Amino acid sequence: MTAHILREGAPEDVGMDHTRIQRLRQLIGGWVQRGDTPSVVVLVARRGVIVLHEAFGVRRPEDTTPTLKLDSIFPIASCAKPLTAAAVMCLVDDGLIGLNRPFADYIPELDLPEMEWLAESKVANLLCHTAGIDDLELGDFIDATAKRSPNLPPPGPGQHPKLNTRIRLAAGAPLAHRPGSACIYSNFGYNLLGDIVRRVSGQPFWQFVRSRLFEPLGMHDSYFLLPSTLRERRVYRVPGMPATEPNPMHGGIDSPERDELDLGSGGASSTAKDLAIFLQMLLNQGSYDGQQILSAASVAAMTRHQVDRRIPWIFPWINPATGERVDVKILAGGYGYGLAIFGEGDRFRMNGSILSLEAFGHIGNGGSCLWADPAHEVVGVYLSVSPRLQRGVYTTNSDLLQNAVHAAIID
Repeated sequence: MTAHILREGAPEDVGMDHTRIQRLRQLIGGWVQRGDTPSVVVLVARRGVIVLHEAFGVRRPEDTTPTLKLDSIFPIASCAKPLTAAAVMCLVDDGLIGLNRPFADYIPELDLPEMEWLAESKVANLLCHTAGIDDLELGDFIDATAKRSPNLPPPGPGQHPKLNTRIRLAAGAPLAHRPGSACIYSNFGYNLLGDIVRRVSGQPFWQFVRSRLFEPLGMHDSYFLLPSTLRERRVYRVPGMPATEPNPMHGGIDSPERDELDLGSGGASSTAKDLAIFLQMLLNQGSYDGQQILSAASVAAMTRHQVDRRIPWIFPWINPATGERVDVKILAGGYGYGLAIFGEGDRFRMNGSILSLEAFGHIGNGGSCLWADPAHEVVGVYLSVSPRLQRGVYTTNSDLLQNAVHAAIID
């Protein structure tokens, strides 16, 4: 596959129907008009040619006229996980992290005798959510430990105090499942991965990602610590919308402390163009504009199925209306390292339903989505504000966008 650099161009230059791409603008604008989202930026490229890059809606809830711009910065929530996984794989390429080594080798304060099966839980398990960690059960354990007011050691160099506290309080917690026997979506696991990067690299996590990913790729508007000077370009939402609720780490997706906490699970902020560059790098087998960011072998590992297909994905969450736990089981697609694989065999397709079986990507809390399809040489980014939940899922039209984009391919 040819290595492409993103550039402006016409749909017909890369085998896409010009009329269908024009209709997409009307389709997306209509979603804003009817209230599906107040804010959305979309970018689609094929073979390196940007065929669609549009912004619709407002940057702040109080804005009365369209104020969103192409370079508006969105908090991307779990769409940060592919970035964190890529940072880990940089260190795998360097020979400094072993995917098949117990993750406790890198975080020894968790390596206690009572933590059953911990030696079986590898770095690779953290990357594909099969480490045996159940965030909700672990949260209960941490809360109970915190009530005993333990005297905790100070954070390590470049480590946020809140992350140090959560890791220290988790010591001694049993794993909820034997590693590899269940795929339970774990934000705590990805926060551990970010901290492993910090420990192994000797740099704060945000700084390592900036030096190894963002700067060489030219992702100038991407941050794990968003500078206060850039918050005027940041997109905000109405309080009470999904993702605005406080959690144990910060006060919600729009809180100042969230922008100052470099969490590997979801602490990044970025633009559609920057994320499209990251995706194009993956399609280019790890290189972009003369920079080899990842080895082709690491990209292949990130973008292939790493989880036994007989194991369903489980997304545990607390229903805000009832306070009860709900386990959403996803019998669709699969998971690699930091990336969802949208199709697998006879399973239902994740997100877009007419993409190739090789398509991969991620979705994020509150309305973000990114994807790439190697078979069709397409990258796409959908950054939005999701105003409501429906059956425990953030309402977003990213699946409709993906299908309409791939329907426009005519060669």
